[in-house]
Amino acid sequence: MPLAVVMMKLILTMAGRKLIRNPITYSTLIGLIWSLVKFRWDLELPRIIDKSLELIQNTGLGMAMFGLGHLFMALQSRIIACGYKVTIYGMVLKFLLGPAVMAAAPSATFGLHSDLLWIAIVQAALPCGIVPFVFAKEYNLHADILSTAVFIGMIVTVPVALVYYIHLGL
Repeated sequence: MPLAVVMMKLILTMAGRKLIRNPITYSTLIGLIWSLVKFRWDLELPRIIDKSLELIQNTGLGMAMFGLGHLFMALQSRIIACGYKVTIYGMVLKFLLGPAVMAAAPSATFGLHSDLLWIAIVQAALPCGIVPFVFAKEYNLHADILSTAVFIGMIVTVPVALVYYIHLGL
């Protein structure tokens, strides 16, 4: 076998083993399975469980981003880990190229139009969440750069999202 094929197989095997051991993988699969079962057979959880999960859902992401963001930012030597030029380049790609690709691809592939397309474009302009950061930290894949993207992205999101909302007429 060529060396590149052997290396790729080794990398995929190691990454697969780490993903199988990760609780986020299991929670994602359980959530997906529950959603499919719930909508297929119109099942409902008991009210106390449903409201408890809703409370965790509404507060969990914000608390996780706040806690991990402050903890990780305190460990870094600089707030902007990858430099200003790369940060600006990344933000332009995220907030301009991402929505442009979203405008072209879904409309051509799936026939999205009107409000659904506008909502997809606005969602493409939102910053990356905490899960990619957790995976980057877990697998030592430039978590400091992703931390910068999350931090700056959160600051830039409000004005950018407002511009998209106004421009698209939502």
